[in-house]
Amino acid sequence: MKLGNTRGAPTSQDRSAQLRRDQEAAPKLRTAFPKVEQLRFDLRFEGGGSSTPVPQSRILHPPARAHFTFPCPYSDCNGGFDLAAAVDRAVASPAHRIEGVLECAGMRGGDGGSKAPCSLHLHFALTVVSSPPH
Repeated sequence: MKLGNTRGAPTSQDRSAQLRRDQEAAPKLRTAFPKVEQLRFDLRFEGGGSSTPVPQSRILHPPARAHFTFPCPYSDCNGGFDLAAAVDRAVASPAHRIEGVLECAGMRGGDGGSKAPCSLHLHFALTVVSSPPH
């Protein structure tokens, strides 16, 4: 017999399943932003402990889902980063580029089941490549 989570807090599996559902429900990039040919996310992390995650780059093309929430790279953290507002600003910006910093508001598991704030900082650069006007 398998027992469920009796504490009511979402598990890592629950968060992963919810992220997949949210991604699947998001419209295609070509629908949300018809003129966008490519979105490039350059992600660099700072803080959060002795082992800082490596930088990441993600590129989305028109068939991709317009879902811009990324989970915290720490497997023991329940937080993440929502870049939807940054995407909107970058698409609207004449420069088609925006940079910023977000802090993970999640909690990380500690020794003995204690939780501590994650506080990992995400430094991001978002670049939009749009189709040329006709």
